[in-house]
Amino acid sequence: MTDATTEATYSGGSAGAAPVEDPTAFGWLNTVDHKRIGRLFIACSLLFGLAGAIADLLVRFDLTSSGGHTVLNGDSFVQVFTFTRDALVFGMLIPLFLGIAIYVVPLQVGAPNVAFGRAAALSFWGWLVSAGVLVGAYAANGGPGGGFADGVDLHLLAVAGLVISLLTGAICVAVTTLTMRAPGMYMDRTPPFAWSALVTASMLVVSLGVVLGQIVILYIEHRYGPRFLGGNYGIWSRIDWMYRTPQLFIYVVPVLGVIAEIMLAAARRWVFEPLALYFTMGLVGLFGFGAWANFGITDEGADIVDGLEGIVLVGLYAGALAGVSGLLALLGFTVWQSRTWPRPSTAVLAAFAAGQLIAVAALVGLVGAGVDWLQIAGRGVDGNAPLRFTTWVTGQQSLLIYGAGLLGALAALHWWAPKIWGRRLSELAGWASLAAIGGGAFLAWLGPTLSGAFTEQPQFVYGEPLLTTLYSGQVDDSGAEGLSALGAVGVAIVLAGLALVVLNLLISVAMGKGAPAESDPWGGLTPEWLLDSPPPLGPSETLPELTSGTPLLDPEFNGNGLNGSGVAADRDAHEVPA
Repeated sequence: MTDATTEATYSGGSAGAAPVEDPTAFGWLNTVDHKRIGRLFIACSLLFGLAGAIADLLVRFDLTSSGGHTVLNGDSFVQVFTFTRDALVFGMLIPLFLGIAIYVVPLQVGAPNVAFGRAAALSFWGWLVSAGVLVGAYAANGGPGGGFADGVDLHLLAVAGLVISLLTGAICVAVTTLTMRAPGMYMDRTPPFAWSALVTASMLVVSLGVVLGQIVILYIEHRYGPRFLGGNYGIWSRIDWMYRTPQLFIYVVPVLGVIAEIMLAAARRWVFEPLALYFTMGLVGLFGFGAWANFGITDEGADIVDGLEGIVLVGLYAGALAGVSGLLALLGFTVWQSRTWPRPSTAVLAAFAAGQLIAVAALVGLVGAGVDWLQIAGRGVDGNAPLRFTTWVTGQQSLLIYGAGLLGALAALHWWAPKIWGRRLSELAGWASLAAIGGGAFLAWLGPTLSGAFTEQPQFVYGEPLLTTLYSGQVDDSGAEGLSALGAVGVAIVLAGLALVVLNLLISVAMGKGAPAESDPWGGLTPEWLLDSPPPLGPSETLPELTSGTPLLDPEFNGNGLNGSGVAADRDAHEVPA
């Protein structure tokens, strides 16, 4: 490794102008350092994920009986169902990867800190306060369909706060990637994860901005009337597109960046066509734009999925499937070029499994959209409920949130734990978490998918409480209970796996039992592995002089991995046939 460094002034200001970080515990309250902010997001989002999985388990148990509610009642079922989606998406999935991005992206592009450090800190605290208000609103029977009118208003304000806070953090990451890269690092040389974070941030701005406008209208309508949108019971039908595919594909684009980082490091080489790598990630984000498919602000908005317009939804799934398949094929070809099989580890196996599950989710979504369109267009069997109104949707959510999302997060945490906390996570606990989350996510997907396809079990009943009370009466008795029980078992296993991840972090990091990590324990390729593990608080006085997103493949470092000099080239000379 070369000693070539440059003063950290190219990112928009001198390092000395940044606020000095308080190293004590009080420093966490007023920090503007991206490393602390990222850690706060990661830790709190994992805890929120546990709460969301517990709530989902209660909902799944309630679906195992066609004779009535087993755990909840008619009113609480509505509340717990909607809280589950809020918690898993806005409480865990988005903020978890946002926290990883806030920590890692500045290190990857050679920036001393995230852009707008105070705004990034405000993003976390705004998200945390909004999440607390959300829990309070549900506790006061104020979620969608709730009986406490002021609590319903509070729920809308809390969701708006979550959206604004997460968008603020996403903009900070996007601006860092666009404007604070080291001199000589062009956009087509940025690390894959930094690019995936930029894609997600861009799509969040254009899609969540839509729901923010809808929430404003819903709040005014509910609080001041008249109730032309259905009041308490019309809210969920107009915002639930945020928790469905194709919108969910946007939230898991960072998983594709994690997969690319780990697979390319395992292959010890860069892809033969970098633009294809970036294009496929962008394609998944582009075709994940789900705002168009919502009910709109009037009931007529649902007509867009009817008739010939339904083919648009089929096209979105097809585009997402093409993007994911193209990326996985590109990475697979690169690994094949290396002529070496990646060393099995929690990060490598979790990344591989997450990639496969994203592809399966896109394929399942394509099949479901195609069946619905053919049926609505009058070319299928009449009289069957559209799959998008059944637990088929729950299966898709399980694939992307529990499967791809949690497995991608597991891969990212094991991969970057040395850089984030300076310690490795336990591989034994990691393998157990991988088996539990992967196996549980499969069951959580399989049960509701089969139930929706064959018994037409509804995912949720929009309308008055009486309809939700009679929810179980709309379930076909021929196997729905057993299939729903299968999904409940899957969620229970996922919950155990997520709890094991949290326990692994507590023991390995908080208690200091994890093995201390050197600067580059995995043979990584991207710039963060040139720095200490973990980097010191505050902006670094010196940063590596970067000209690409893979400096450890460049000749001035370890060789280019193909025909250069250094460690990678020596390995290729022995392991790659001429």
